[in-house]
Amino acid sequence: MIPILRLDDETDRQRAESLLDKLRLDPRRLVLETAKDDESVRQILADVARRGDGAIVDSARRFDDPDFTREQIRVTLDEMRDAAAGVSSEQMKSVRRSISQVRRYQSKVMPREQPHFEREGVQLGMRFIPLDSAGLYFPGGKASYPSTLIMLAVPAQVAGVKEIVVCSPASRFGRSDLVLATCLELGLTHVYRAGGAAAIAAMAFGTAIIPAVDKIVGPGNRYVQLAKRALSGAVGIDGFLGPSEIVVIADESGDPRCIAADLLAQAEHDPGSCFLITPSRALATQVVNEIEEQKKSLTRNAAIDRALDSDSAILISPSMESAIDWANRFAAEHVNIQTKNDEAVLAKLRHAGAVFLGRNSPVAAGDYVAGPSHCLPTNTTARFTSGISVYEFLRRSSVERYTAQGIAADGPAIIALAEAEGLDAHAASVRVRTESR
Repeated sequence: MIPILRLDDETDRQRAESLLDKLRLDPRRLVLETAKDDESVRQILADVARRGDGAIVDSARRFDDPDFTREQIRVTLDEMRDAAAGVSSEQMKSVRRSISQVRRYQSKVMPREQPHFEREGVQLGMRFIPLDSAGLYFPGGKASYPSTLIMLAVPAQVAGVKEIVVCSPASRFGRSDLVLATCLELGLTHVYRAGGAAAIAAMAFGTAIIPAVDKIVGPGNRYVQLAKRALSGAVGIDGFLGPSEIVVIADESGDPRCIAADLLAQAEHDPGSCFLITPSRALATQVVNEIEEQKKSLTRNAAIDRALDSDSAILISPSMESAIDWANRFAAEHVNIQTKNDEAVLAKLRHAGAVFLGRNSPVAAGDYVAGPSHCLPTNTTARFTSGISVYEFLRRSSVERYTAQGIAADGPAIIALAEAEGLDAHAASVRVRTESR
């Protein structure tokens, strides 16, 4: 059962702090606790660097399919077509709706080239240029995730990425008809069966079959995230996209049925964590009762119970201001707001991967069809990073044009600063343009 903790009680507050600390990616703990896993990941990376596709096959045989062969690494167009033939029209209709609405949203938020900014003799601008290539990774160990493929691929396509490489494990979920049918619907041609840290390595290094890419994005388990972190800098990565989480901020006007349903939806992710922060004790009690009642009709109760017992809580705050402060500390992947003045609460909420306003805005809408990507920062990293969007697949380049008048005006300052730093060639590169010949 999910615990209720009073934040004005010292013992309960310490328990709440412990849950937050458990969730947070503390840099010191990260270094100390991941040393063993880091070594395992580095061995996998080194193996792929040395043996390429042979290492991919061995990894697939170990974790996903003991009969896996090299010929199965690349998914053929015929396999996608055969898979699509086995998918119901209702499911494909839903896939197409998701793709259409995600594409429309991403097209709307696509940055446009801005008019040049000018001062006397100087013209300055900014260009947005799509990546040449991107690698999309999505898991397949515990379930089939065509929705995650959509949430990664459509922003990359809208951004204009030339080559999109897709990797998912050779598990039964990674091979699901709906996943392959979604690849076909999206027009993806570089689709590969490769999982875990080995897949990340393959997309970073390139193998005989799997192309190297400029940036790798997508969620995955601890080993996937450690592999991405180890390769960061040599290849672009997105961020830490780990276990799913939700924080609900609500006052006495919140709907206990909807709140309980949203908490359960995140708890079933395995692992997942969920928190309600509210000043209303009555609402807290109602939500607990609703959770217990709604659980009776659900199927993933083992995962739900683990999440509720170990990684979740209802926090009773002294005030709404306190509730918002705690929500900002959680910097959660998903935040649902159900209050008498949602906009006022939103204005004070600084950290969240995605925000859902009101009782009629379930997180599940964002997971599937709303439009924004559901690939979002977790483990309090929404403090400094954002979810996947077209921005993830664009580079920014500044553009600077000087006239003779402009360099004459800025030249003395450039020369003075360059000489102060001992860079006389920098100063000379300006003098040659400003001194009369």
